[in-house]
Amino acid sequence: MRLRQLRLIEVKRYKELQLQVKSKLDSYIENEFGHIPIVKETEWATPDWTIIQYHQGDIATFYNIVIRKIIIDGKIFKAAGINNVITPLEYRGKGFASKTLKETEYLIFEDFNCDLGVLLCADNLIPFYEKLNWYLVECPVYFQQSTGQKLWGANTMLLTKTDQQLKPTKIELNGTPW
Repeated sequence: MRLRQLRLIEVKRYKELQLQVKSKLDSYIENEFGHIPIVKETEWATPDWTIIQYHQGDIATFYNIVIRKIIIDGKIFKAAGINNVITPLEYRGKGFASKTLKETEYLIFEDFNCDLGVLLCADNLIPFYEKLNWYLVECPVYFQQSTGQKLWGANTMLLTKTDQQLKPTKIELNGTPW
């Protein structure tokens, strides 16, 4: 697959990240989400892709993508699961995450040929993502754990290519959450 090149935004397969970069990202993730009970208690999917926005050589924001077929109301959809959207403290409030998510939206729909984006989200972040055309869905979302199928206990948001929003009654992630 040939991906478009973006200035200062790196799109890389997660498994190809340098160990030093992966370690830095893991540190940001642990600091941001490691204390949250639902995060600590859940087995998570390994990302397929990592998107990093740099500013003067530093990581200004990043997020991961898991590509997977999911089931919504009995129909199969190719989904880009977005996780760990993080902006280090010194870069917050400067629009890095918003700009990066908008500029890389085509990755989901064009380069990865996904039908939709899926985001598992905390309450306080809903307004941020709504400004970027993500929308909240209120239906049960099921995922896998080593102990069996579980029900997601927080928010789920979707991003569709068109203005036509899905109104699902049930979502199955077909694996661990992202």
